[in-house]
Amino acid sequence: MNRRDALQRVAILMGGAISAPTMIAVLEGCKSSTEAATETANFAFSPDYKSLVSEIAEIIIPKTTTPGAKDAGVGPFIEVMLKDCYKANQQEHFVKGLDAVEEEAKKVGGKKFLECSKEQQTAILTTFEQKAKAEAKANEATAAKKMVDAETGLTKEAKGKEEAPPTPFFSLMKELTLLGYFTSEAGAKNALAYVEVPGRYDGCVKMEPGQKVWAL
Repeated sequence: MNRRDALQRVAILMGGAISAPTMIAVLEGCKSSTEAATETANFAFSPDYKSLVSEIAEIIIPKTTTPGAKDAGVGPFIEVMLKDCYKANQQEHFVKGLDAVEEEAKKVGGKKFLECSKEQQTAILTTFEQKAKAEAKANEATAAKKMVDAETGLTKEAKGKEEAPPTPFFSLMKELTLLGYFTSEAGAKNALAYVEVPGRYDGCVKMEPGQKVWAL
């Protein structure tokens, strides 16, 4: 199975939760050494932000009877993905999102996000989820306007050279959390129905009540 097929199947597994920018970032693969050296080689989270990203991921997929995002190493996965697969503008936008989370935490609880109560943390992330939806709509509206000629009112052809606006912070945070978790060993073996050595192909398999989605 090639990488494109694998990612498409993961997208289906996640209910289509992977956005087009993330699909493109992963399918294009890692940057060349020249690009990395000139564009994103120095990207890395600060120690505080490493902990912050891991904690947010854990809130999205908490540990229950199955491993959580921290057990699956989602935090480090997100950092590697941003460094190797995303452009500088998306990296900067994501870090600004983390800055905004800390600013909101100070407004809500007067302290850092990691020091806030679970209820406060959930409320903060709910706010950012709403902001992400609003930002996505604004990006769509802006893109639509750019596609219409102001003089004639006719739709213009996309030049393909303009850089698309970055994916909203919390949308990307959720996407990479889900992608990292469900493609990890911990996620595949515990949250999904996992077969280490698949056998013959069965075109129709009976699903039992409470049946887990099959790992890919």
